[in-house]
Amino acid sequence: MRRPRRPTPLLVALTLASACDVPRFEGPQIQDPPTGFTLQPERALPPRTFPERDVLFHTAWGHTGLSGSSVIHVDGHPGAMSRGEVMEAREDAIATAEDPDAVFDPVEALRIDGREAWGWYERVESPRRGLVEVAYRAVVPYDTLTYAIEVRSGEPTLKGAAPDTLRSVVSTFGVGRTTYNVPVILVALGAVLFVVGALRTRARAARSDTPLG
Repeated sequence: MRRPRRPTPLLVALTLASACDVPRFEGPQIQDPPTGFTLQPERALPPRTFPERDVLFHTAWGHTGLSGSSVIHVDGHPGAMSRGEVMEAREDAIATAEDPDAVFDPVEALRIDGREAWGWYERVESPRRGLVEVAYRAVVPYDTLTYAIEVRSGEPTLKGAAPDTLRSVVSTFGVGRTTYNVPVILVALGAVLFVVGALRTRARAARSDTPLG
């Protein structure tokens, strides 16, 4: 009778790996930045979405092309902000805009990291200057922190694909945490112990069958 195959160490290792859900980036971060973007946390800060709020967390991504540059900023502020506060932030951004050709779209509802969020599209555009710069700001409240994410670009590729591409970029934000499927891990560890026990039994049997010289 053919004996059933025992799980191999490689198979067990693959099972253990599949039981772990590892994000691309740990912590609050853009999980799928566009090609060519690199983490640049020390990059100079733009005018913040919530300039009057304390900043508990900050990170940034940047990219510089031949015909423009792009930046993504993430700020973490204390407290869970409401839609009304997001509306006020947009009004403040309109009031403090330095470029007279700045245009602001209305606030729209979003879903980011499984949470209710809000965002709006901005651009600097005029018949004389054309489309100079595009931006998208999103605000994602958690239980004790609110994250403000902004992507801003003057690169032709991103400008031409805005606002959908910019919205897609900010929508990849998430608080990355490694999670573990405990039942699967326990099964895999049981398989490891079974394999180790079987190998030890086989080794003892082989030693007992070896004739003494």
